[in-house]
Amino acid sequence: MRLPALCVLLAAAPVAAQGFSLTASSTRVEAGQSVELDWSIPGQGPLRLEPGGLRMPRQGRLIVKPLATTTYQLSEEGLQAPPVAQILITVIPPAVQVPEVCAFEPSASTVLPGEPVVLRWQCNGAAKVRLEPGGLELDGKSEVTVTPMESTKYTLSVYNALGGASKSVEVKVLSTPVKGAPAATCAFDADKKFCYPGDPVTLTWDCAGNAKVRLYPGGLELDGKGSVTITPAATTVYTLSVSNAAGGSSRSLEITVVPRPKADAPRDPVALFRDAQLDEAIHAGEGARAKLPKDAWTLRLVVSGRREGLKSLAINGGAAAKDFMVLPFIRKDGFRWWQACWGSFPSHAAAKRAIRALPPSVLKAFGRPMPFQAHDLPGAPKD
Repeated sequence: MRLPALCVLLAAAPVAAQGFSLTASSTRVEAGQSVELDWSIPGQGPLRLEPGGLRMPRQGRLIVKPLATTTYQLSEEGLQAPPVAQILITVIPPAVQVPEVCAFEPSASTVLPGEPVVLRWQCNGAAKVRLEPGGLELDGKSEVTVTPMESTKYTLSVYNALGGASKSVEVKVLSTPVKGAPAATCAFDADKKFCYPGDPVTLTWDCAGNAKVRLYPGGLELDGKGSVTITPAATTVYTLSVSNAAGGSSRSLEITVVPRPKADAPRDPVALFRDAQLDEAIHAGEGARAKLPKDAWTLRLVVSGRREGLKSLAINGGAAAKDFMVLPFIRKDGFRWWQACWGSFPSHAAAKRAIRALPPSVLKAFGRPMPFQAHDLPGAPKD
């Protein structure tokens, strides 16, 4: 029976009461190496072995394979008392290895402007990597979603004390569908782009010609015209792959899943900024903008960037903070940031006059805002 593996940094002698014994075949091992635990505990009734919460006899042996620092403890089952015996196993850290980009690939290599693409990678020898353009520092095994507006070359670099490595992929963005191209996805849409975990979302598509359609993730083979209901638990990019005798193409949609608000707590937009809840803040901002008239104007603040920058809205917004709208902003290389707007006005002139109503702290922190039509902001995603 195998127990969860934990790393140990220091070896320790067994700790046990008089007559109690818990020993190990070795107290210093490499990750995943077998260790035999041997124990004999006087008394009656079963014991509990941690980690794992396993029921054990008073006397026995067990093979464990710790991957990281682990203290194994034997306790009387059913009693809230200190362990009767314990031992610490040290897992020796592996030597530093030369960094290597094992895998780096996009979910699609050719897309239409603004369609989401998932970049996935796995690297050995480093916990962090750097992704360009953007200069983002990310985990050594992870993924990020981009929505490029123009063809972009993405480069993943990894470094440690022994050297470095890099790998590049290119995502081509078509300005218009290619004439005479293989099977095309005529339409692929969702009834909502934001939802709470487990909420139903309906994906619909209508593809021209006698085409075969597959939906990812999952690889479901579907009719060329239809719909399906999904219940995503986390933000997911859905890709519809279409093919016929001439070849294939794909379309993608991203469904953003935001935390469900507590039933007994009113939604507080300022709290979303203060706690850097970007997805939920954008969800609230999109909802507020959707209620504005089609010809409404707003004031766009000179602020955008990464998640942590949201806190500046709460800190400097004052009484105006509750009326901020946080909306998505997409750079040309596809990286998604955000932008902040304030208010709704019937005309360009009215928006300019409203600048005087902003608190001085807002003007000092973000500079003089610029009037824009609320439904035609720079960097806004295109449907």
